[in-house]
Formats: sequence, C-alpha cells, structure tokens
Amino acid sequence: MACLLRNDSLKRQYKIKCNIGHGAFGYVKLAQHRFTGAQVAIKSIENIKKHIRIITAEMATLQSLQHPNIIRLFQIITTQKHCYFVTEYAPGGNLFQLIKKGGRLQEVRAQKLFGQLVSAIRYCHQIDIVHRDLKPQNILIDAEGNVKVADFGLARRCRAGTVLQGRCGTNIFNAPELVLREGYDGKKADVWSLGVVLYFITIGYHPFKGSTLKETEGNIIQGSYFVPAHVSAQLENLIHQLLTIAPEKRPSIEDVEQHPWVIKCEENIPGNTYPDPKVLDILIDLGFNINDILESLQKRKYDEMMGTYLIIEEQVRKGVWLDCTTLPKPEYTDPTPPPTPVPCLKRRASEPIFGFLPSQPLQQNQPDILTLLERKLARSASLPQCCPQRKIPPCSCAPLYKPGAHPCISSSIPEEIMSLPPKLDFDMEAISPPQNTGCFKRLHRRIRTCLSCCCLPRSSETQPPPMFNRVAP
Repeated sequence: MACLLRNDSLKRQYKIKCNIGHGAFGYVKLAQHRFTGAQVAIKSIENIKKHIRIITAEMATLQSLQHPNIIRLFQIITTQKHCYFVTEYAPGGNLFQLIKKGGRLQEVRAQKLFGQLVSAIRYCHQIDIVHRDLKPQNILIDAEGNVKVADFGLARRCRAGTVLQGRCGTNIFNAPELVLREGYDGKKADVWSLGVVLYFITIGYHPFKGSTLKETEGNIIQGSYFVPAHVSAQLENLIHQLLTIAPEKRPSIEDVEQHPWVIKCEENIPGNTYPDPKVLDILIDLGFNINDILESLQKRKYDEMMGTYLIIEEQVRKGVWLDCTTLPKPEYTDPTPPPTPVPCLKRRASEPIFGFLPSQPLQQNQPDILTLLERKLARSASLPQCCPQRKIPPCSCAPLYKPGAHPCISSSIPEEIMSLPPKLDFDMEAISPPQNTGCFKRLHRRIRTCLSCCCLPRSSETQPPPMFNRVAP
C-alpha cells in the first residue's frame, strides 16, 4: 500500500505539463519524470468515500498485471485529498480519437490491434480479472502503434462461475444481461464489449443506434445491428459470434483468439527479474541507497524508488539507453579543499619575453610550471639570509621526464638562457616590496638559486654541491 505523502512530493518527482484526459472519476495529466526525463501519465482520483472502492480495485489490479499490451503502473502517490497513479504514457491517443480523426481502420491494421487487445484480455481472464469497462476510450496506442489497455477502475477479480450483480461501465458497450440488470458472467460481458469495439473500429460507428437511451437499450437486448457490404465474410462472422445475445452461447476469449480472422499476438511477458544490475547502477548514480532500493522492490511498495526503477527499466527495455552523465547527481561534500588559484604574474614592458615552456609536450602528470614557480617563491622566504653563490653545472641531455626526479623543463635550452635574466619575469613588488637595494639583490640571488637548483634537472654524473642538501629552517 502506498504511504501518505505531502502534496509537494508529486511536484518534487514529476514536472506536470498538460491535461491529456478526463474520466468519470478523475483526470489524467502528462508529466515528466525529473530524474530520467521520461514522459509518464498521472491519473488523479479524489479521495472521497464513494471513490475508495474504485481506488482500491485499480490499485490492486494494476499491481498484479504485467503484459506488453496493458498500461504499466510505475508508482502510487497518496495524499490526504488525492490518489495519483503514475503509469506508462501512450502518445498515440486512444482508439476513439483515432477513428474520429481518420475514419474506420482497414482490416489489416484492425487485425493487428484487435489481436493485441484479445491477447491482453485473455491474460486478464486467465488470472480471473475482468475489466468491465472495455471501450475505445480506454484502449490506448503507444509510440510504436501497439495497443495498451487502460482504466481498470471498474475491474474486479472473480473466479470462474462467479455471478456478478449490478450494472457498470458505459451503456452502449454493456451486454444485454447488464441492460436487463440480471446476474452476469464478467468474462462473457467483456467478450460482448470486445464485439462492440471491433464493430466500431472496422465500420466507424456504434452498432446499436437509437435516438433515445431506451431505444438504444432495446436494440442491445434484441441484438439489432447492420453490417455494411464492405466487411469481409470472416470479419462479419466474428462480429456475429461476439454479439451473441445469450451469454452461454457467446464464445470465451480463448475461442475468440482461435478465430481465423484474429491474428494471434506473440506475447513477450517480462518476468519479475528484480533486480536488474544495469538499472541498479543508474539508481546508485542518482543517489539512491542500494538497501532501500532492494527493500522497495522486495515489498513492492510502488514508492519513489520503485517508481524510478520501473521507469528506467521500461526505458532500457524500449532501447532508450540513458546517459548517466546527464542525470542529476546527488549532492555531496568533497573533503579535499579546492585548489588554490594560480596568481597572474605581471611582466614589465621593458623586460624581455621568455617563458618556461618545454620544447616538447609535457605528460599529463607533470605539474604546471606556474604552480611550481608559486611554490618555489613561497619557499624562498624561509631560506637563510646568507647563501653563497656557486656556478650551476650545465643541464645534461636528460629525458623529458624521469620518475623520482624533477621534471625537466627543456633539454635543448642553452645554459645562458636557462638561468634567470638580470631582471625577473614578474613583478617582485607583488611578493615582497624591497626596503633597499641590497636587500632586493640578496632576495634576487636567493630566488634565482632556488629556481635553478629545483627546476632544472641534473645528470647522473654531476652531483649537486653539498650546500643544496641543507634543509631550510
């Protein structure tokens, strides 16, 4: 059973777009799942006393149905005022809209759609579920042109031989026994409704016409209808069998499927193979907890986690592979601080332009030269005030990068260019404004010595002077 949620829970999970339908018990809206971007249909029913039985019946029925030609339930959201059924969205509209817009269907196409419809109803009857409201408005068309049976608000589970009481459904699709308000077999009543639907989609209008409701009901009880000449013999025979007045002589859904006009639909009923590792990986990337996901699937909660799982599973089944990089990621706190931005080093207009650019492309794991300069400048402040100057040995032709040593900036730069020029290539005033000329010269020599010994590699034959082994205080 769905848990009670606040009204903002629906808005947090789904983006409502527009109204796509309105029934006797509620409305249907088109929405978009915020996590995956998939389009879904949300049916809303007001939580009042007279709707409780309808909500409970549709909830229990949709949870037990899993057929490719039956609309699929993703999630149930219950608030204090409404109950929302998040289901699969069929963008092709319904059969009623299809016929009103384009006229009757050719028999070839009608055979395909009716075969899928018979397959879905046979599946329901095999598990003792009767629809009791079959009509073109409740038969949807998906993006691939396949049938999707919807609206199970009047459905009921009953075993074979059970006699139902009370009239329900739409008047012009009711069987004669319902019009007479007699006890009826729900499965045989569904077969009659299938006959009316078949007549409507292949001929273009309802079989039982009347200027008043009483006249229409009289034609239903008598079984009075007209079949045009363009209807094939097999189709006419099937219509006559489906619209048999006596329910005991009316064929079962299994008999209808064996009729030569009906194209038997190849069923590909997916099993409950929870959980799918691919779908679980996507859910984990979205920030869901793996234990909560498994618990929701095991207990069939039809909550946010199970709804997201079923939506992604449906997308994967249809071949719509989701790109996890475009999905919203969960917020988390990175324990590592962000890197310090590298300051922009200024150059005087009178100074020559030279750079510490390598003659060959550096490897990816080599540190940036500006960051390295920044670190060396920071270390220079802690060097001793008195640092003897010695001639730096020339850089040998060492490899561009050697593990365990400092990366070589360039092996093809001459010695006189590799040492710093008399003037620095950046604004020293931004680091430490000199108090006098002597202090500036000493700081200049320390920086130049530090950069030369740390940034320029040494050959294996030449050892650095002992003074460079000292650790700066």
